[in-house]
This record gives sequence, structure tokens and C-alpha cells, in this order.
Amino acid sequence: MKIALTTDSFVEGQGGVSTAVAALARSLRQRGHQVMVCTAADPSHKDIDLDIVGLRAFHYEGFPGGRVPLAPLRIIQKLANFDPDIIHNHSMGTMGIQALGASKLLGIPIVGTCHVFLAGFLKYAPLSLEGVPFTKELAWRYTTAFFNRFPQVTTPSEVMRRALISHGLRVPVSAISNGVDINLFCPKEEHYGRNDPPLTLLHVGRLSYEKRIDVVIRAFARLSTSHPQARLVIVGEGPEKSRLHSLVDVLGISKSVDIEGFVPHDQLPSFYTGANIFVTASTIETQGLVVLEAMACGLPIISVNAMALPDLVRHEVNGYLVSPDDEAAFAEAVDHLLCEPDLRQSMGQISRDLAVSHSLDEIAGNYEHIYLLFRCQPQRLFLRQLSKGQTAAEIWRAFQVKGQALKDDSVMQAHEFMASLQERSGKIIAPVTERLHNRFRSQSFEKQPDHHEVDLSEQMELGNDN
Repeated sequence: MKIALTTDSFVEGQGGVSTAVAALARSLRQRGHQVMVCTAADPSHKDIDLDIVGLRAFHYEGFPGGRVPLAPLRIIQKLANFDPDIIHNHSMGTMGIQALGASKLLGIPIVGTCHVFLAGFLKYAPLSLEGVPFTKELAWRYTTAFFNRFPQVTTPSEVMRRALISHGLRVPVSAISNGVDINLFCPKEEHYGRNDPPLTLLHVGRLSYEKRIDVVIRAFARLSTSHPQARLVIVGEGPEKSRLHSLVDVLGISKSVDIEGFVPHDQLPSFYTGANIFVTASTIETQGLVVLEAMACGLPIISVNAMALPDLVRHEVNGYLVSPDDEAAFAEAVDHLLCEPDLRQSMGQISRDLAVSHSLDEIAGNYEHIYLLFRCQPQRLFLRQLSKGQTAAEIWRAFQVKGQALKDDSVMQAHEFMASLQERSGKIIAPVTERLHNRFRSQSFEKQPDHHEVDLSEQMELGNDN
């Protein structure tokens, strides 16, 4: 099959959506499919081993990596030339809207994946909407109104699937994991037996307010006396970086905390396998891809009981779930695991076993089934109705030819209209102008003195004087 993936921003390793789209694209390609990714243009694309169509986009710096692709005609042209069997959209922004339009225009089936809990990102609006009444409900209404335009929707977790339905999603929706590369993310042979100090807690993710990394730092600070050799490693970039550095300094734990900054995705496994416990206090995860990666590397997880994290973290089985923003409970859970090496090992092994069921090959197979289902369904779409049996490229070329013909005809008609207008104007204005000109000349002639009479009188006066 030919499969087009559409997403707003695609910088591999920068954000869960980009990571998930890249992994899916490679998995589908390994299964013999042709895959094209349509997204906002970025210099990093030249180094990626995927077929990427970079589109003109506005940068929205209010959100890390924020891109607003806006090139509807180019999207249509690229999709028409590629002529995919299906479009798989991963955006609920401008790219998603344009993908829907292209699907309707070209008659290409489309499915959509909801990756984002939009109500958790209200602070990133041009004017922060965090805490403004009714905005969370409006965010859900937009989400469901957008995805109700797709014939089939997927989302990474069962929790998110139920949330979409409860907020008004009417079309079929399935929970399909983002998946994890269980060959890249896997424990080292000596990992489970590594209990020598210093014991390390790891956090991976964007350094932004919705990730609640300050809760992790404050909880870790509570353990500075009972576990003075323990370390906290934080991997990621984001707008909260300087504030988190300041918090670490204020709490007096700068010697025990390392904020590493951005790490390429293929280098993350060494950080996971070098840690003993993975920690996160995020409350907005529709799945939690970094949690899944940590599990695949054999780590026990301490997280909060919010959104989709309970789908991955089973309390007292492969980790602990605590109440959001409860620093004391978070610290207590960390303390318990730091003191129990055998428990860390058994929970880590369970984490690995659970992660294996999220292998990328299995996820690609699930999507393959959906693609085949919708590819076989007849399309009652705009241009397919006009041009049955034609490919998307043929339809688009015919549309362009007709459009150019209409444009040329319009230009010709415009020229003819202007010439006619000038001609009519001339016929109307010329007689009026002539009459005014004649009238002016006649009035000027009547006011002029008789030069012959003046000269004669002057001569008579001169003669008398003599």
C-alpha cells in the first residue's frame, strides 16, 4: 500500500507525536509499504531516512517545537502525485484540517489519531487560558468536533478512548498503542543485578509546566537525608529549564541533580539502562511514550494516577501510582523502591514483559488492518464523483487544467470588459468634452476686445496731440 502520514511538526526525538510517527513510518516500510510524511519543513529532515514532504509553516514559539503548516495547494499536489491508498492524520491543527480537505477533494480515504489531551495545554495559547472557566470543556468540544469528521479514529490508550466517547465522539474509535522499539529499548544483561550506589532516578521529557517536573524535584529533595548518594537525572529541553535549575539550587540539591538537556532519541537507551527507577508526575499523558520506553528497558515506574498512565503502570505490580501533586506520597514511593533491590528487579522484569506487547511490528499490523478495511470501502467524495476510475494524480491534473482554462478565460473576459468599458466611456465622454470645449472657446471669443477699433482710436488721439 501507499500510506501518507500527516502531522504538524516532525523533528525526530522532539516530542512524543514525532517519535510515534517516525516509528510507525519505519515499521510500515519494513512491512513492504510505501510511506510519505507530510509535515512542517525543518532542516533536520535532510538527515532522516524517510520520504518527507516539508511544507511552509509558521513557527509558534509559545509552544516548544510549535509549527503551523499552511500550504493547502501544495499538500493537495503532493498527495495527488503520491496517490496514496489512505491518509493517516496525526494532527488536530492546521495540518489535520488541510488533510481532511485534501481527502475530500481527491477522494482518498482518511483515518485520524488523537494524540493530545488538548485541555492540558491551555497555558500555551497566545493569552494563557489556564484556569479560565469553561475552556477545558471547549477544548474537549473542539477535539470531538474535529475527529467526528473522520470515518475511523484511533488513540494510544483505553483511558483516552473512553474519554473521547464520553465527551461526544460518535465515530468508531480504537485504542492502538504508539508502540516501542523493543530491540532498541531493552535491558542490558547486567541491568537487573546493578544495585551498587549511586542509585539513579530518571526523568525523560519536555521541560514544561504540564510535565510537573517540579513535583519530582521536590519529592527527591525530601530524600536527600535518608539517601544522600541517590541521584536524579533529568533529560530534555523546554521553557521551564531555567526555572527548574533555580528550584534545584534553592532546595540545595544541585550536587545530586543533573539536567542533561536534549539527547537524540537513539541515545536514550543508555540513560534508561543506567538508571534504577523511572519517575514522572505528568498529568496530561494520552499514553506516555517515555514511560513505555523505560518499561521496555526493564525499569520500575513511579508515576501519578492521572490520564493514561494507569494503563501502563500497574500499582504495586510494575511500579507505584500516587495522587497528582502529592510530593510526600511520591517521595515515600521512591524511598520504598530505593530500599528494596529485589522489588526493583521483579517490578522491572514485569515492566519489560508488559512492554513487549507494545512492539512496533504488532502496532503496524493493527494499523494495516484498519488501512485495508477503509481502502476497500467506496468513496463518496467530491472529485471521485466527477471522475470515477481516475487516480488522485489524474484528478488533480484535470482539476488544474480546468482551473487554468477558467483563469485564462477570466483574464480574457476581463480584458474584453475593460476595452468595452473604455469604448463606451469614450462614446459618452467625447461629445460632452467637445461641447464643453466649444462653449469655452465661444465664451472666450466674446470677451476679447476689437483690436482694430482700439488701434484706430489710439491713432486719433496721437494725431490731436501733435
